[in-house]
Amino acid sequence: MDKSEKVQLIRRGNELFNEGNVYQAMQIFVKTGYRDGILRAADFIYYDKKQPLMALKFYKMINRQDRVDEIFARMMFAFSRLVKDDKKTENSDEDIEVKVHPKLKILAEEIIREDEKK
Repeated sequence: MDKSEKVQLIRRGNELFNEGNVYQAMQIFVKTGYRDGILRAADFIYYDKKQPLMALKFYKMINRQDRVDEIFARMMFAFSRLVKDDKKTENSDEDIEVKVHPKLKILAEEIIREDEKK
């Protein structure tokens, strides 16, 4: 693929993304190797669509280890909560450090506020 064809495809991918056709845009971004587009689409899939495992493969593709680590940390936290012994107190969670993306923190706070209103 020559440079002009790649530029045209990336523009088309950006148009599709802006129109809300994220998965079609992602196909173009992957085909052209457009890292910024892959990141934007993966963030949308992770934060907005709440599909971290699908986003994970794209983060690995563009070597975004920070996002990969965040997803793994959240998975380990969830797993530890599932297997946690009933006899342990809630204070035992203090030794688990989970890094949470600011967007997720804001979203969680909004959900908590909405639940408190009900």
